[in-house]
Amino acid sequence: MSKKNFISIFVSVIPISYILGNFILNLNVLLIIIFGLINYIQGYRFKFSTIDKIVIFFFLYILFTSILNTIEINFFSTNLNNYYILNKSLLFLRYLFLYFSIRLFVENKLIDFKIIFYSYSIVVSFVSIDIIFQFFNSRDLLGFISPYDHKNTGPFNDEAIAGGFIQRFSLFIFYTFIMFASFKNIASKIYLLSLIFFILSISIIFSGNRMPLILFFLSIFLILIANKTLKRYLIHIFVFIFLISFITINSSSQLKAYYKSFFDQSEKMFSLFSYRITGIGSDLLYEKRPNYIHEFDAGIATFKLNKYFGGGIKSFRFNCPGRKIQTINERTTCNMHPHNYYLEILTDLGIIGFLIFISLILFVLFKAYKVLLYSNNKYIYSPFLYIFIMEIFPIKSSGSFFTTNNSVIIFLSLGILVSFFSGKFSGGPTGNRTPIR
Repeated sequence: MSKKNFISIFVSVIPISYILGNFILNLNVLLIIIFGLINYIQGYRFKFSTIDKIVIFFFLYILFTSILNTIEINFFSTNLNNYYILNKSLLFLRYLFLYFSIRLFVENKLIDFKIIFYSYSIVVSFVSIDIIFQFFNSRDLLGFISPYDHKNTGPFNDEAIAGGFIQRFSLFIFYTFIMFASFKNIASKIYLLSLIFFILSISIIFSGNRMPLILFFLSIFLILIANKTLKRYLIHIFVFIFLISFITINSSSQLKAYYKSFFDQSEKMFSLFSYRITGIGSDLLYEKRPNYIHEFDAGIATFKLNKYFGGGIKSFRFNCPGRKIQTINERTTCNMHPHNYYLEILTDLGIIGFLIFISLILFVLFKAYKVLLYSNNKYIYSPFLYIFIMEIFPIKSSGSFFTTNNSVIIFLSLGILVSFFSGKFSGGPTGNRTPIR
């Protein structure tokens, strides 16, 4: 087996590692890092870019603020011998090594993207079919029964994350189809793409993960408006998917009630924050506020405890109970994180860390726009771009930025994107007699 295929296989099994759990996913990341170090020792290199320097600075700042807070905790407070934050920041450095390993592989053409695209497409297709099967049969194809009333977990067993998984990896089916499937009739290709979008959207609906459904529709919309051929079919495809999804949700009283509550809560959140910003409207009583309002309020109040440097990563759970309660309507209990990447970075890394993170995003999006317009390899590059955009989408509820599930996909995508920005990658597959450009 060639080195290229060997490395490609370890990158290609990342979705399977997600299904098998955090231990296997972390083991997979460790193996990728080891192969990256081996190739670096063997003489492989890549040219550092401005974004690389920002990424390094971001990780160094995480380490700095964790050391700062650890010193304060151990020498200026009563919480002696508490090195939790520092330990977490040191462990988080593995994603810096993951990022640079991916950079090394891509720029030295040590990854076969065809293997990766096919692998990701097969795994996400299985999960989608498994979720649909579980919805109609209670048990999934592996015999798992979801422990939730309104959610189907599929192969993830007791974790309700199937919708987010499908939303993240589903775009690889679309781009695999574009690059490697040959159709003489472009209309046939469009109709089959619509069918693929339909199956994926139905599986996310049945998973019960509501935010991933919104992000999935948003990513489809971005793909359609960025593609010259598909843009002509924009209305037809979007209306078709929307109508089928609408009919599917309304076909089940449970699904209808579940998704209606999501839109009702979203409307309340928009109304409340609009009132706080403009003064127009009215406040919501405590018992009528969606849970995420309480999470966001707790995040904002915790941020005020350490405005500039933050409390260190994973510190929200410790600092939140000590925040100042602003109003009688604010919840006194705390969760593990504030359920929004940007709020979490503000609370854990402060304004300085937040500005570093924002500058990184702006650099990436600016470069990405140029590459998307002019690159001959935009089909390989695009799914990673849209995954990254959906991950850093600001107005969404989310898990913790600093957990394995989220950090792996963020820094994997970022590493591949920045490698494409270098302009050294060329010769990607097209595979189409009737290309969708």
